[in-house]
Amino acid sequence: MALLFFVDGLGLPRGEPGVLSRSALWPLLAWAERLDATLGIPGLPQSATGQTALLTGKNAARQLGHHHGPHPGPQLRALLERHGLGPRLVRSGRRFLHANGYSDRYLRATRPRRSAFAAMATLAGRRLLPLDHPLAVDPLLTQPKQAAARLRRLARDHDLVTFEFWALDLAGHRAPERIPDLLDRLARTLFALVETTDGLLVSDHGNAEEPHHRHHTLNPVPLLAWGHLKNTFTGAASILEVAPRLATALDLGNGNGSSSSES
Repeated sequence: MALLFFVDGLGLPRGEPGVLSRSALWPLLAWAERLDATLGIPGLPQSATGQTALLTGKNAARQLGHHHGPHPGPQLRALLERHGLGPRLVRSGRRFLHANGYSDRYLRATRPRRSAFAAMATLAGRRLLPLDHPLAVDPLLTQPKQAAARLRRLARDHDLVTFEFWALDLAGHRAPERIPDLLDRLARTLFALVETTDGLLVSDHGNAEEPHHRHHTLNPVPLLAWGHLKNTFTGAASILEVAPRLATALDLGNGNGSSSSES
């Protein structure tokens, strides 16, 4: 039973931590593993390939020949369906849930633009939850303690719960003045989780840590694990290691459809 708490667009500066040092989140991030998110491909990391790499252990950018985002196309969706943690859990008869709540407008869209996390959930046969669903978690973490309490309950009832905090990346691109408040919400949620669940926080690329511009960065991204997962990721150096190590912790095994990493 584990929680994969994903934060879109959070890197760790190589020098002074800047805006992060002024956040209550920094004491936690200071102990995080620093993961390379570049996947060995030139250019700035992007969400679709980065998230697919996180969820599968496969080098999605190398398979495409470039970084791609924000939404996965057919090739990345095929990787998510075959190697994604969610579909693998479902195929093995385990309990998997993507906890994000979605607006009615999004759910009614004829051609919804899904993130890799949302795409993996649907490829695993899980429907996306409306915001008012009793299992859904507010993706904006408007009430951090309430969100943490629901995530804590969900993690007890499932083998893996994924949650995607996409608002930080959006703020980095469009509204950097919102970053301090979003970091505060994130910190309050995590402090309510770290002593009561088994989980990890990880990101796909940098962005919000450098609010003086509106682009992704080449900075490493944090991986913070707690509970029984605390030692699972010690020494991890790349986002390609997340899925294989988590699969081992979940006793998913190897073989066809495994999440063994590819460089």
